[in-house]
Amino acid sequence: MSSIYLLEEKPQDPADDYLAHASDLLTQTTFSLVIGGTALFWFCLLRSRWPDVYAPRGRLLFAAPARIGKTFFGWISMVLHVNDADIMFTSGLDALLVLRLFRMLASLSFTASAIGLFIVVPAKVLLDPDSNPETRLYDRVVTAAMGSKDSLVVHFAFAYLFTALVYFYFARFAYETVALRWQYLLRVRNTRPARSVAVTNIPPELAEEQRLKQHFEQSGLGKVLSVEVVPRIERLGVLVRRRFQLLERIEEQVVVILGNPCPAVSYDPDALHALLTSHVHGDGAAEHWSEIRQVLHQWALPKFQTERGVRALDKMIDQLEHRLRRFQHADSVLQQVRNEWFLTYDGRRDRSSTVGFVTFENAASAHLAAQTFTFSQPFELRVDLASEPRDVFWELITLRASSRFMRTILSLATYILMLLYWLTLAFLLSTLVSLDSLKTYFPWLPDMAEKNRWLKSLFQYTTPTFMLSLMNSCVPYILSWLAQLEGVQSRSAIQASVVRRYYLFLLSNVLLIFTLSRAVLADYSKWIENPALIPRLLATRLPTAAPFFLDYVILYALAYYPLQLLQFGSISLAMFRRMLCRTPRQFADALRPNYVDWAFILPQPMLVFTVLTTYSSLAPFIFVLGAVYFVIGGFVTKYLLYYVYGRRFETAGQFILPILKALTGSLWHYYVLIIGLCALKGKVLYVLFLLPLLYINWYLLSRVAAQFYDNGQFVPADMWSASERSTPSEPNTARGHSQPSAHAESSRPSHHTSTDYLLPRPHVPAPFDDVLDTIDRETQGSGSRLGERMRRRVEHLWTAVFRRIYVNPQHTPQIFHDLDRCYSLTGRSLSQTNYVWEDEDLAESPREAPATVTPRFSTTFDNDDQMRAELMLARDQRESGIKPDEFTDFSQSSVSLLEGVLDEGLAVYEHPYLLGNLPSLWLPMKK
Repeated sequence: MSSIYLLEEKPQDPADDYLAHASDLLTQTTFSLVIGGTALFWFCLLRSRWPDVYAPRGRLLFAAPARIGKTFFGWISMVLHVNDADIMFTSGLDALLVLRLFRMLASLSFTASAIGLFIVVPAKVLLDPDSNPETRLYDRVVTAAMGSKDSLVVHFAFAYLFTALVYFYFARFAYETVALRWQYLLRVRNTRPARSVAVTNIPPELAEEQRLKQHFEQSGLGKVLSVEVVPRIERLGVLVRRRFQLLERIEEQVVVILGNPCPAVSYDPDALHALLTSHVHGDGAAEHWSEIRQVLHQWALPKFQTERGVRALDKMIDQLEHRLRRFQHADSVLQQVRNEWFLTYDGRRDRSSTVGFVTFENAASAHLAAQTFTFSQPFELRVDLASEPRDVFWELITLRASSRFMRTILSLATYILMLLYWLTLAFLLSTLVSLDSLKTYFPWLPDMAEKNRWLKSLFQYTTPTFMLSLMNSCVPYILSWLAQLEGVQSRSAIQASVVRRYYLFLLSNVLLIFTLSRAVLADYSKWIENPALIPRLLATRLPTAAPFFLDYVILYALAYYPLQLLQFGSISLAMFRRMLCRTPRQFADALRPNYVDWAFILPQPMLVFTVLTTYSSLAPFIFVLGAVYFVIGGFVTKYLLYYVYGRRFETAGQFILPILKALTGSLWHYYVLIIGLCALKGKVLYVLFLLPLLYINWYLLSRVAAQFYDNGQFVPADMWSASERSTPSEPNTARGHSQPSAHAESSRPSHHTSTDYLLPRPHVPAPFDDVLDTIDRETQGSGSRLGERMRRRVEHLWTAVFRRIYVNPQHTPQIFHDLDRCYSLTGRSLSQTNYVWEDEDLAESPREAPATVTPRFSTTFDNDDQMRAELMLARDQRESGIKPDEFTDFSQSSVSLLEGVLDEGLAVYEHPYLLGNLPSLWLPMKK
């Protein structure tokens, strides 16, 4: 695709090529505004007519977003006024940190653009004597530093300035993220996931629940409430899925007979449900089915009232009877297998896997266990913080280590092959979409494009970028399948894997291959004739790809995100599904909010930031476009997370820090490009002074980033103890005595936090300091005194900068005070924090939760049934209902996490095939 820039002959002055592109950028901006403006217009129009389609979370009965007006542009002000507390309460901490990431990158882009426009551009004009004085100001701004040969000092100075700027913003964001995560985990520490750990590679001698409990308690980690070693029950899953398939066919058969909604005036769904679910055998079976036939004939659709319709109805009822008998048989067999499993399970190795879950009495014990080596064998009994029960990928949880290793090898090999195939495809695409290639099939097209700059810009920039985006849109689905093939055990880990691999895919497919393809196609003959020219040709050609990425960023900012508001793909699919829907279950699945998938939200902004970093000094104007991109992207993502997407899981911000580490690694591309340019142009001194940046970036990635990620996962011990002292209603059972009250604790001097060692140490005067200072001044020369003054000034500067970065995690962030002010508290203390909706009538769902299976497979040593199953500040999301309509009442949750089991049944760390809530018969609505 990037070979499209090679259409024109190379001008004598490289700057002429960039000046020609300056006008093309206006053309590309116009095209993008037309596309984005059209998408925005249709979104505003359709949103007011179909509010439930474009704001599906507004139908939730609990934790629903604020009502949005139906005026044409009224939704914009509503989204702007949504604060961080509302985002955290309704969408979770993950969503909030993603929005803050957009906000931070927008601020960084604004600052870098100001430096570029007011420092880099004037410096380039002053240092480049060959600049044409007749060049317009717009052209100077857009093409500043591009193709420059004599102003490398601008790149050198900007490299250090931009590096400091990136580290400042990233460090402050990392501190805020860690502080928010720690405070959030303290607020939800009474939930089941916060108190639980996942144990893998369990050795044979600890494969029983009682032994595993004794092992952790004897290790001094705290009291254990429950333990489960996940059983191997793959065959039971076949019965569960078969039962659900029969149930769906029965519901479809009933809808064909009665319709949905049923128009019969005397239709009673409760009475029909009781008849169809009754197990009658023996002599009463014939009379029972005679009664069913009678009511079905009475409530059937009018088309079945004719003589021909009656015969067809009798055949349908016969089919329904046959399917009901098969369903009742499958259901009875499943219940029998479940009960027999509980009665006969003896913890044998052949019936249990090497994976288990341990729930402690308090969350501090879980965090301590996840950081401790509790077993002498290094590769056995690995302990990690547990994901939410609905986050666990139960189909893959029991895979053996050997099987998982082979799956990983196969998945990695498949990913490499796919990457090579896509790179080849992208390279060919860059050739085929160029006007030179199209001239072979359409000889008249290049001449027409040369006469019309709008048409030329359409073929050079808009069409290739659109085709590239379309080609890459299916990649996340393939990567998700590869992650499942690898045997990843949680949905959050699957999405994290897809985000990481998709970012690497975009990095190689968009940033590298199109840049290299331009250089290869442009100078292919010269490379063959004289291979020694390859480094110099690369240094000359690689910076010339900057114009393409300027167009790439502006197209995604002004056109891509407005198209995201339309949700054309998901809504078209939902509309198509709704046209085919007949049963209440099918309508409910089509109308429920889609779950958020971070693989479709995060990799593209990560790529855009990498592009901004790579061409930051070569094209400073790109940061202006980057700021526009992140502002629009953050606004659109905020609307989607608040009004459209539901959350499938909550990680409390655990996946954000690796993304920040990947963004820091994007500086490598910038350093390699700048150092390569300076080296190939003979500026050895610049190269030597730029090399320390490589070491600094390596140190931050290998040491500092690792410290943030490793320590950010777990709440420090001093914060657990501080939170316990602030809750006098809960005595410390481990120590056997009550803690002092929060008021008494607050009157004492503040104690040191776990991160106080990062703060600069204040100077404490020692005895004889004045005498020693006088002796030092007499013995030291002027150079030493100057060095001492410089050292002190650097320390003062570092202290001032660090205090702007550092966030004290012991201080409660303002967002939690906003939550306390906006939502009422039902608990007596912080440890019992449970936010509730202010309107209790809306909070309560009109339906009752299905009855749970009474036997428990896991060994429970204390009553832990009252713990919530999700890392949420309020009630579990699975308890939230949806307002009913004429086609469905949403009386049952969806079956999307595990086939055959209701999503709301995934509440404990016990295999859903054994204890999950199974779907029941869902009859048509009454008209």
